[in-house]
Amino acid sequence: MRQRTANGRIRAALTDALGSDLEARLKAKGIQTVVVCGTSAQGVVLGTGSGSAQRGYKVIVPVDCMSSEDPCMEQYAAWHMYRADPNVVTAATTLTRSTMIKF
Repeated sequence: MRQRTANGRIRAALTDALGSDLEARLKAKGIQTVVVCGTSAQGVVLGTGSGSAQRGYKVIVPVDCMSSEDPCMEQYAAWHMYRADPNVVTAATTLTRSTMIKF
């Protein structure tokens, strides 16, 4: 787990945080939205994105910041986060491009 001290953004996966204090740190800072990126769309995006939504976070998925060994898996991950079940995940997910994200 790493933290960027220059801007206060925390870089880690909530699903990797089992047994860590990451979620408590996010809640303590009032963080309500996570941006999910990764090189395994079917793993990182689906796992971390779904897990974050089910924990009550809003999830931003910049589709140009996810990849996979198969373009169909990238498309599936994007579709699954935005249109598949459970509703708690799809309702909390926004698909976008990285250039459209503002902090």
